[in-house]
Amino acid sequence: MIRCGITEKRLKNQRFKKTEDLIIKVLFDGKCNSIKSFAKEIGIARSTIYLHHHRIAAIPSDYKHYILYMYKKSLKQNHNRYERIEVVFRRLLLFIMQNKKFFKIALINSDRTVFIEMIEMTWPLIERMMSLPRNSRRMLKVYVGEAEALLHEWSQMDFSEQEMKRLLENFLYITRTFRVRLAPIMDN
Repeated sequence: MIRCGITEKRLKNQRFKKTEDLIIKVLFDGKCNSIKSFAKEIGIARSTIYLHHHRIAAIPSDYKHYILYMYKKSLKQNHNRYERIEVVFRRLLLFIMQNKKFFKIALINSDRTVFIEMIEMTWPLIERMMSLPRNSRRMLKVYVGEAEALLHEWSQMDFSEQEMKRLLENFLYITRTFRVRLAPIMDN
């Protein structure tokens, strides 16, 4: 059985990439809602589409998993390069900008959990850099909610460079101030 989904290797294959681009174009048009109608619209066999995705509804989910895999890989590769919290956020935002096509696909169904999961992956770095106490995991929910809202707002603005600078400042603000704002939670 051939495994479907998005992988680095598959996206480097020009033939796969060309077909995937056609699938995504039709997905954004929103005219088709079944594999059969996708195949007809694109002009390829249904079996080819099944090599890419099990079902049409799974396409955003496939891209979400691909994004999370790539982000986790990026964090591992650059783990020792993070000296300041600003660098962590800048790399997060650059990762999103470099992969904005994938994010737009992953956000088709308004599933913003991709941002939440990325922030949760980044939390251990934030914890270490800010020397947070052990019970700081309780702060994570509030922080993730604020950070996710910032990322979602930015994604609605086409991930522009100018907006990225403003977002970076906002990230730094919520990161530097949440310890003070959430001190009562930390005391309990």
